[in-house]
Amino acid sequence: MRMPSSEDTYKNAAKEHLERAHDQFQRGNYFLVHYLSGLAVECHLRAWLRRKTKDFDSRHDLQLLAKESGFYNIVPYELTSTFSANFEMINIRWRSNHRYYSERQLLDYLNSTRAEFNVKGNRWKNLARTLLNCASEIMNQGDAKWNKR
Repeated sequence: MRMPSSEDTYKNAAKEHLERAHDQFQRGNYFLVHYLSGLAVECHLRAWLRRKTKDFDSRHDLQLLAKESGFYNIVPYELTSTFSANFEMINIRWRSNHRYYSERQLLDYLNSTRAEFNVKGNRWKNLARTLLNCASEIMNQGDAKWNKR
C-alpha cells in the first residue's frame, strides 16, 4: 500500500538528506554529496508545495517546484540576491537524472556548465562543498519561514 507523502514527510526527508550529505562530505564521498544536496532541496521544495496543495507533481524541476510552491515569496527582500545566486547554482548543477551517472559523466556534465573551472584544489571537493553550502542556505531560509507559520 502506497502512503501519500505529507509536508512533514518531505520536510523530514530533506533534513535527513542534508545531514547525510554533510556526513558524506566528511568521508570524502563527493559524488554522493552532490546528489544528496540536490535531493534535499527537492524534498524541501516538495514540502512547501505540499503545504500549499495536496496535488502531487512528479517532475523534478527545481525551478518549477520553487515557483509552484511559492518558495520565492518567502525570501526576505534583503536576501533575494543571495538566495537567487544559491538557487541558480543548484538549478544549473543538479539534475535528478544524475543518479544514473557515473562520476566521469557527472564531471563531464559539470565541465559543460564550467562549474568551479578555475578553482584551485580538489575539484570534486570544491564542487561538492559549493552545492552543499547552497543547499544548506536555501533550506535554512525555508526553515526560518516554515517555523514562523
